[in-house]
Amino acid sequence: MFCSKTIQSICFRARFLVPLALFWIFPLPAQETILESYERIFIRSSLDTKVNVLSDAATDEAAPEFYGPLCNLALDFVINNADLFREDPDMLGITLSAVKGVGKYGYNPAAETLWQVFLRFPDRAIRYEILRTLPVLDAPKLLERINQFLEEQNSRYTSGLGLDPQLLTALFELLGSVGNDSSYPVLFVSKLIYSGDLETQARRALYNITGDFYGFCSNVILNNPPEEKMEAFRLAMGRETVSAEEQGTVAEAALEAALSVTGTARERFREISALALHYIRESGRVSALPLVIKYYNQTQAAFRSDASRRRELADAIACLSALRDTEAARTLGLQLGLYNARFDSLKPEEKEIVMALILALGGLGYKASYDTLYHASTLAYPNDIREAARNALTRLEW
Repeated sequence: MFCSKTIQSICFRARFLVPLALFWIFPLPAQETILESYERIFIRSSLDTKVNVLSDAATDEAAPEFYGPLCNLALDFVINNADLFREDPDMLGITLSAVKGVGKYGYNPAAETLWQVFLRFPDRAIRYEILRTLPVLDAPKLLERINQFLEEQNSRYTSGLGLDPQLLTALFELLGSVGNDSSYPVLFVSKLIYSGDLETQARRALYNITGDFYGFCSNVILNNPPEEKMEAFRLAMGRETVSAEEQGTVAEAALEAALSVTGTARERFREISALALHYIRESGRVSALPLVIKYYNQTQAAFRSDASRRRELADAIACLSALRDTEAARTLGLQLGLYNARFDSLKPEEKEIVMALILALGGLGYKASYDTLYHASTLAYPNDIREAARNALTRLEW
C-alpha cells in the first residue's frame, strides 16, 4: 500500500522523532491510509522540512489519490500560523508548493482555503499563483469575494494609493475565466478608471464572461450618467461577435437614452443617436418604432431652425422606412402632405427632404400613401422629385 522508499526518505529528511529502525519494527497501523501517513509526517516535521514532505509526497506513485488533500492540510497549517510566520521564507515555500499542488490535481475543496491564504499573505508570488490556480477549481462560489476584492483595488487607485498592475491583470484574467453577470459592474468601473493595457484587459474580461452582456450594457445606457452611457454603447458595439439582434437591443436603449438627455448632453449624444439609428435600421427592430418616431419628430423640429440637420432627418426617414410599419407610413405621409401644401416656397434643403420622404414611402409600399404621392407627382417640383413620386406609386401594394 505504501511507497517504502518515499516514506523512508521523508522520515529521514523530516528528522522524524521515531528512529528509522523502530519504524520498521513497529509498522504503521493497518488501518492508516497513505494520506494519513503523510499528514502525520507533515504535522510532526519542523517548519524548515515541511516543504520537503510535500516535495517527496508529490513523487509518490499514488499522489493523484491523496496529494490534493495533503496540500489542503498544509494550507490550513499556513492559515493558522500566518500571524507568526507571514514573511518566513520556509512558510512561503510551503505555501507556494501547496498552492501548486492543489492546482495540479484540481482539488476543489481547497478553493475556500486558497482564498483565505490569498487574503492573509500579501506576497506577490503567492497571490499570483492563487489567482492562476482558482480557474481550475470551483471558483464561482468565491465570485462575490473576488469581485469585492477588485472593487477594493479600484477604490485604492482612485484614492491615490497606487496600484499593482500584475495583480490587476491576474484578477481580470480570473474574472474573464470564471466570472458571471455579477462581475460586469466592477469590471466596467475598472475599464473606466484604468488606461493602457489595464483598460484593454478589463475590456477583454467583460467580453469573455458568459452572461447577459448586452442586457448589462443596455441597463447602463438607460440608467447611468452620460459618460458611462456612451462608454457602455461603445463597449457593446465594439465586440467582434455582436449579432444584428444584439446590436438592435443596445441601439434601442441608446436611442431611448439619447432622447431623454437634456441641455449640453443632448448635443454630445448626436453621434450616438445616429449610430443607434443605423443599427436599428440594419436589424429592422420594429419594437423601436415609437422611439424612432420620437427621434424623427425631434430632428424635424431641429431641422426647421438648422438646415445642417437635414442629414440626421434623412437618416430618421430612412430608418422609419426600413421598419416597414403602417404607423411609419402614416407619419411620413403626413409630413409629405405638409410639404406639398407649400411646395412653391420650399427651400433647397427642404426639397432634399421631400425626395427622402418619397423614396421612403415607395419603399414602405403602403397603399394609403397613394393620394399624397400622386399629388407630389403633379406639382411643379423639379423633374427628379416628380419622377421619384411616379416610381413610388408603382411600388404601392394593393
